[in-house]
Formats: sequence, C-alpha cells, structure tokens
Amino acid sequence: MILAQRARRALAAAASVLTLALIPAGPGTASAAAVDGPVPADLTAARAFTDTFHQDPSLDTDPFYGLNVGLQARQSPPAGQRPISYTRVSGNWYDAAPADPWCVQVSHPDHPDRMVFAKGLSAVMLGAPAVADDSGHYTVSTVVDPSVGDTTSQDWASIVLSRGHRGTGYVTGADVDLGLTVTSGGRLSLFHGGGGEAPFWSGTVAPAADYAVSLTVSTGADRSVALTVNGTTLNATAPAGVTRWPSSAFLYLGAYLDAGTAKVTTFGDGAGNGLSVSRVDTAVGASAKPLVDTFDGASATAADFGLNQGLSARQPSLVSANYSAESGIDGLVADPAPGAVQVNTPAHPNVLSFPRGTAAVRLTKPATADLDGRYTVHAVLTPVVGSTTSADWASLAVSRASNGTGAVDAPDVALGLRVRADGGLALYQGGAATALPGVPAAPSYAVSVAVASGSAERATVTVNGTTVFSGPTAAELPRDGYVVLGSHQSAAGQVTTVDDLRVSMLGGLGYYGYYDIRDPDEDNGADHTAEVASWTNFNGYLRGDDPRLDFLDRCLPASCVIDVNHEVVSKVDWQRVEPKPDAAANLAGLVDRIGSNLDKIGAVYLTDEAYWRQMTPQQVQTQADQIRAAFPGKLLIFDYDAWSLRAAGAGTNPAPRGVDIISANQYCLGRGNVQDLLALLKTKLASPDQHLMLYPETLVGPGGSDNCEAVTDGPLVKLNAEYRAAAAQDPRLVYLHPFRWTGAAIPARVPLTVAHQQATGREVVNATPTRRPSSVGVYRPSEQLFAEGSHNGATIARAVFGRAGDIPLTGHWNGPGVDTVGVYRPDTREFVLANADGTPAAPVTFGDVGDVPLAGDWNGDGRTTIGVYRKSDQTFYLSDDNASVTDWIKLGNPGWTPLVGDWDGNGTTTVAVYDPTTQYFYLNDSNRTENVRAVKYGNPGDTPVKGDWDGTGIDTVGVYRPDDRTFFGSDAGGGLTVYRATFGNTGDRPLVGNWG
Repeated sequence: MILAQRARRALAAAASVLTLALIPAGPGTASAAAVDGPVPADLTAARAFTDTFHQDPSLDTDPFYGLNVGLQARQSPPAGQRPISYTRVSGNWYDAAPADPWCVQVSHPDHPDRMVFAKGLSAVMLGAPAVADDSGHYTVSTVVDPSVGDTTSQDWASIVLSRGHRGTGYVTGADVDLGLTVTSGGRLSLFHGGGGEAPFWSGTVAPAADYAVSLTVSTGADRSVALTVNGTTLNATAPAGVTRWPSSAFLYLGAYLDAGTAKVTTFGDGAGNGLSVSRVDTAVGASAKPLVDTFDGASATAADFGLNQGLSARQPSLVSANYSAESGIDGLVADPAPGAVQVNTPAHPNVLSFPRGTAAVRLTKPATADLDGRYTVHAVLTPVVGSTTSADWASLAVSRASNGTGAVDAPDVALGLRVRADGGLALYQGGAATALPGVPAAPSYAVSVAVASGSAERATVTVNGTTVFSGPTAAELPRDGYVVLGSHQSAAGQVTTVDDLRVSMLGGLGYYGYYDIRDPDEDNGADHTAEVASWTNFNGYLRGDDPRLDFLDRCLPASCVIDVNHEVVSKVDWQRVEPKPDAAANLAGLVDRIGSNLDKIGAVYLTDEAYWRQMTPQQVQTQADQIRAAFPGKLLIFDYDAWSLRAAGAGTNPAPRGVDIISANQYCLGRGNVQDLLALLKTKLASPDQHLMLYPETLVGPGGSDNCEAVTDGPLVKLNAEYRAAAAQDPRLVYLHPFRWTGAAIPARVPLTVAHQQATGREVVNATPTRRPSSVGVYRPSEQLFAEGSHNGATIARAVFGRAGDIPLTGHWNGPGVDTVGVYRPDTREFVLANADGTPAAPVTFGDVGDVPLAGDWNGDGRTTIGVYRKSDQTFYLSDDNASVTDWIKLGNPGWTPLVGDWDGNGTTTVAVYDPTTQYFYLNDSNRTENVRAVKYGNPGDTPVKGDWDGTGIDTVGVYRPDDRTFFGSDAGGGLTVYRATFGNTGDRPLVGNWG
C-alpha cells in the first residue's frame, strides 16, 4: 500500500471523510439556491469610459490646472459611479518625478476643451485599466495634435498601454506592452517595451492639423493591432515573443516636444471628442483593499514557469501577492512535479495553467475579513481546456492553513468548490464532501465565494451567475483564509486554466510607505514621493493648515493616506486638542475640494495619538463616525501613543468602531516591545476584523524619535528587521509605516537603514517570494502516524509511515524543496527515508546501536542527509552521502541532548547540544571545530527543538512543552518567545520542518 493510501485510511479512522468516488458523476440539474449567506462583492465591475475634456477654461488654475477638475461633468459616469481620475507621471525614461503641474492642463484658455501638454516630456495615466470585452478586444480613441500649428516636425504624441501602474509613461519604457507615437508629420510607430528606440511597426498617413486615432487591440491568438488614423486603417501584428497582448492595461497619454520651445501637444478636438476607451476595469482602483491577478505577460521560461514572475505588473491592484506551488494531493506535503503549475505559456497565454496532472497553488497572503466580517474570492476556472463533457475538475478553496497540500479534500480546507468540466459541482468542508446540483456545461466557470466568518459562519457560492450554495457551513470559516486553486486531470495532455483571480481584501503585509512624506510645516512643504516611489505603495501626506491638495494629482489610485486634523480638531496647547463643532461640515468641504481626486485617497488618519492629546473615547468615536461618513469606502487609521495604549483598566482608551487599521508607536526598544504593542493593540480592538499597523524607525540621533537619540545606523537596521519578522508571524499586521522621510538627509544619515527599508518595501510592493517560516508537526508512536501542521497551527496532512519502535525524522531527502518524513530503526541502525512520492526508499544502515539519529544539510547543497550522535563519547558523526562519515565533532556532556540547525543562516546545518538540567543550548557554527555560544531558553521538562520561526533563513532554538502540547520558538538570544503553536496530542513527539 502506498503512503497516500495509508494516509487516507488514517484520516478515515479519525473523521468521516467522503472520497471522490461518493460524489455523483453527473452534473445534476441547475437551480439557484436560496440566499441565506453573504452576497458576493462585485469585484469585476467594468464599463465604457469617455472624457470630453469639455470644461470652463477658468478652472485651469493652479494647483490642478484642470486635470482632475470637473470630471463628473466631463465624463458623465453611470448613476452611482464616480469618474476616473488621472495621475501625473514623468513621461521620460530617466526620472520618476512628474513634471510641474502646469505641464499638463485641461481646457487652457488658448486650447479650450482639450488636454494640453506644454513641456518637453510629460505624461498622465488613467486611473482604471483598459480591459478586453467579451470579444477579446479593447479600443482607445482620441484626437491628437502632436505639435500645434506644425505639420512637419518629429515631435510626437503618445498612447501607451502597460500592464504596470507604476510606470513613467515613456513609450519605450521596459514596462510598456504597446506604445504608439504619432508625429506632427503623420509618421506612426508602434513599440513594445524593452525593444529600445526601434519600433516593431511603422507607417504613415498624410500630414494634417490633427489626427483622429483609434487603436484596437486584440487579446486573442491573432495578436493584432488595428490602427485607424484620419479614416485610414492600418494593421500590425505583435512582435515575436509576445504570445498575447494583455487583457488589461493601463493607459498613458504623453508628449515629446523639443526642449526650449513654446510648442504644445493637445488631445481632443475641442468639440467633445476627447478620450474614450471601450471598456475599463473600475474595480481595480476603487479601493486600496482588493487583489487582482490577470496572469498577463509573465515569463514562463523562468525557473518557476512564470508563477511568481512580473507580479506587480500583472496585478494592477495596489496590493500584490505571490504563490506557492503544491501537490494538490491529500496526504503528506510533497513538491509538485516541475512545471505542474505555469503562467502565460505559449499554449495557454495570460492564464494560470495546470498542464501536468493534479497540482495546486496557494496565495501566500490570506483573504481577510473586512469590518463587516466578510470577504469574497472570484476566479474564472476552465476545468479541462476544450472539453465540456469531462468529469475532471478545477477547484477553488479557502483554507485555514498558511501552507499545505492544496488538495480540495484536505482537512485544512474550510470551504472548497470542485467544478467539473461538465458542470458537476461538489462542496468540501474539512475534508467532507457534499454534492451540489450542477450548472449547465460551459467552456469556463466564473466562480465567486463569499465568506462571513466569526459568529456568522455562513457562505455563498455562485457559478456563472447561479447561486449554488448559500447558508451556514459545517466547518469553521477562518477570518484569514488562504486561497487555493487546484486541478485534477485523469488523462495526459489535459490542461486546467485559471484566470482573473480577485480577492476583496488581503491580510498579511501588503502596505509599505512613509508617514510624513510631504509636510507643509517641514522642509518647505516638499513632496518627496518620487524619491521613494520604487519601494512604497501607501505613503502618508500631512496637510497642516495648507489648503493646497496638489499632491493628489501625483498619487496613484487609492495610494495616498491623508490627515484631516485641520478639519476636525483645534489645537488648545502644545499637547491638547479639542473637536471642532463644525467638523462634519469641514469634512464635507474638504471632500468637495478634493473633488475628482477622491479615488487617489486610500486611507484617512484620525487625529494622531488622540488619547495623548486628551480626547475622550466618545470624542474619538464621533470623529471616526464623521470621517467614515465623509469618506465611505476608504480605510480609516487610528493611532495610539504607547502610554495611552498601556493605560490600565478594562475598556480604557478603546479603539473606535468603524476604523479599519489600528496602530501604535514607540521607537527603538526592540522586538519585545514590538510584540508587546501588537498584543496590547489586540486587547483594544472594537472588532476582531480590525487590522494592525506599526511604525519602523527612520529618524535617529539628535532630534530623532523618542528613545532613538543614541541609536546609530547599524543597530537601526536590526530594529527595522524586527518589524518585518513580526509581520511574518501575524497576518493581521498589514501595514508598516516607517516614521518620516524628509528628503536627502535621511539616506545621508542612515544609509544602511534606508537600504534595508528599500529591500523590505520592494518585497512588499513587488510581492517578492521570501523564505517561508518553519511549521510544526508531531509523530504518534502508538499509530506510527506523522501529522503535519501549518505555521499557523492548522492540521494539513496525516500519514502512517514506519513501524513500532521507529524514531521519526524529517528532511528534504531528494534535494531542495519541502520536507518529507523518514524513520530510524534503533535495533537495525537503519534509516528509512521517504521518496518524493511518499513511498519508502531502500533502507540505509549507519552508526552504532544506541546512537541518536540526526538529519541535516551538512554541506549546503540543498539536500538533507543523515548522521548520528554517539552518547557514549558525545560525538557527532555526519554523512554527506548517506554512507560514509564526512565530518565528526565531539560536543557536549553525558546526558545532554543533540540537535542540529542552520544557526548562522549560511545554508549549512551544524551541530548543537542541550543541557536539560540548566535549559542551556550550546550552538556551534562548524561541524569540525568547537566554538559554541550559549542560549538559555525553556523550562525543565521541555523537549528541545529548533526552527526558522520568522522565515529569515536562520534557525533559532525552541522547545515543545508536552504538558500542554505547545511549541515555543525563541529569538536569537533566547530572551523572547517569537512563536507559539499548540498541536498534536499528549504522548506525541514534536517535529519541525518546512511543509511548503
């Protein structure tokens, strides 16, 4: 019997589990279920877009110059919808800073009802991406005059389509998918990013005073571009290497004019024909909360077959996330076959595909409940490409576990839907399956899953618009649920695809940006956004008494955080403030002044450290209610000072209701203080659905933050790293907000800290895959049962392996990848290690009777091999080839316990010993020479363990407490517990490993 079969038997003995064979084979009869659960959020809203540029020239004034003024009248959006704003970008290839605001204007008195570019290089980006319609096309139409009054020059206007929303708008930028230039003389050129200054297609039309341009892009296999200019239609095909044009792309308008001239470029004909786009995705930039993945344009030739390539470009939302590939098979965690999961392959472009049988992927950040306790996940599943009759299937699941197998029938799945190619459906909860009435067979299935967590415990599932399940669920629904997409194929050559993944809100660290990026009371009110743009996505702008809001024109959609102190409080003295009686009216006036730039605002601060400023809980709550009424749909942020947070007494200084993110600040006191702040914040929350934010330090030395006056650059790097480590432990910590960026003085003073913040910010903004923290597990000797848990303590897999009397082991025996199991047989000195498929490999004999078995990567080659510790002479004997001794070292005293780990993060496992009488660990960074460092941690009776608890690549010590079945993980010095999880049963033996 193979391991997977034995695992299923073990699970069946513990719980009632229905196997796939019990699900009815036919799709059944489609009928809508009564709605008794949450209504799925509309995450796919789209519509046509038109901007006439028709506007009173008197509105073309400093500081907005008409760009985002009067959009409601210019665009006439459908009832209940807001207009779409523009963002000023640089328009060049050498600088991220946008040109001066006057460089792009709308309805200048000399050029009424047109968008005017009045300086050499400049550009603007439309805040909602163009998106293909049901036919697979989108069209951009406008009228351009590349250089007013000139029909001979080489100056040009440009229309750029880019998956990226963080570009400069220059037509040959690396992020550009398709760029069009139109010169004054009628020369037309098409560019694809990364191709240099040479176009992949060129053409001409007769010179004219202006050019009516219509650009139609086909996202289908023809890869065509239809370009109509002044009635002449020209056609082009994508260059080699472009398998498809993107299904979604941001639109940039730009100009290139000779420097030092008085020339201008205009868009629009002045008669109402301004700019139109056949269809735009209005859901993407509507809020700072959602995740969208189009899967467009990733490089499938990368080592991960495109899975985590180009994430910040193909994910047009403010937040991004990466994936882990998983086996998709219930049983012990195992690596999927290479290439089992791919993105944007030539055969299946711009989609996530499963071309090699059963496999799965998991978002490494969870879907998370908003303040209403709900979240929605949407995706388009094609169970078998080209078939509507097959019984093979695709799945979408919400899991309690941060890692696992990805199987829809695994025990960690709180709610999973399996969709067959023929429309058959089944719902999975905690491993148990329930057949649902099917839906009519279709090539693809648009699936939405809405979850109400907490006390509601309800869900609604729709497939192609039909509600197939709605009501209470048997399994507990997680507040933070990890999204898993899977495939099962029974025949070679079949392929499953997934497209258009959308999540209403993500947990985990998704926001990174500086507090006080622009302060009118400091540094002459300079806006430093461009200096940090490449590594931030959510910066805070202080306004003070400055009425100007010009910085909003430079904000990306939903990316700016603003304060409203001027509207809501008056300053009484150096500390105290009091609410303004006309705060509600002031906020309404502010919203009016913000006008069409409202979509740039992602979050609004309440009064900073309100309790320290002697506001009462009722005043704070009233302020929160007033700001919520003025800024519906925006994140609200409330901040504690440390003293008010630590105020004694139940109910003292509570967090206000209706606020999304609760934060606290206290600087330069280390990881213990960071964890203390997080724990205290959780005691103040008005709702368990509120999220958390912290402030890493930036300002040190004289005049720096409190407690940081004597801190220098090197220690500050370590302090910043503690915030990142804390975020790895807690998905409720969604925002790191480094305290202040005041320009060039910051990198000059703390260059190492800035480099660290740049690296951290880029990890967040670009969703760079990072090392996963260790996970826990147990071995049950009475049953020879291995049970694997996720890092957050959910059971993800169980399997029987070995026989009575064996000693459990874990390792990646077959090279880099997830850990699997093995055993050591003391009576025969045999190591029996699992193959990649879970079956036992041939036994290996090593060591002497009475030795303690060990496993580690002794030479850093990515493969775990065996070793032993001989208690009789306190000597480690280690093997790189599972046959001969390659290293040995004497360490410890009689009665001490051996363990091994990567104590310095260099990729090599080295030895250590633990003295149970003193609870001291002695760690050694070599397997040949002794040079130990001592770390004290734990209590008498604990079992020593080790793990990479924070995902930093460095193992630190820990213990397992048998009395309460709890794992405790320590920081590097042993003075602080940074991880804890309860797992297993009394009598189990602890395991720690990388289960994916």
